[in-house]
Amino acid sequence: MPERWKSISTAEGSCFIDTGIFFAAYNRSDEMNLDGSLVLVSCVLGWFGRVYTSTYVLDETFTLAKTRMGGSEAVRLAESIIGSKKITVVKVEQEEEAFGESLARFKEHSDVRGLSFTDCTTIVLGEKMKISALMSFDRGFKPFVPLLLGEGYHKTLSTEQRDVLGKIAQNLGIKLKFPKS
Repeated sequence: MPERWKSISTAEGSCFIDTGIFFAAYNRSDEMNLDGSLVLVSCVLGWFGRVYTSTYVLDETFTLAKTRMGGSEAVRLAESIIGSKKITVVKVEQEEEAFGESLARFKEHSDVRGLSFTDCTTIVLGEKMKISALMSFDRGFKPFVPLLLGEGYHKTLSTEQRDVLGKIAQNLGIKLKFPKS
């Protein structure tokens, strides 16, 4: 495992990336591609501090990509995320306390539609690590996190920020289509 795959520690002033951001950023035909790409590039640039995700989120992301885009695209996505030196991956399976708390949270909120077990692990990790922002399109997280960024992110950016992100995205081979104002 890469050295940057780690167990829990405090990560104040940081962000945590959820499945939908990774998938939308990579899948150009996804309706959330613009916001997903902009959020991901902003995170990698360090605009939100250190960048985290979890092994459970990666499992969900790679499975979704394989189902919707095919095996070879899923492998390319996996390699690009795992190969990034900017994203630290938290190993949930080595954190018995976090796993137990996630299971308790899952039971407690079993009536919340769309709140998966992976979502519960994300919430618990965010609390334990004092994550400042969750990058996700899943509005179901809103009651559980201090700051949720994802859908509509492009609307929050200044012209200067859009230009910076657009140039970096272009250098990475990402084509962004901003809606006309």
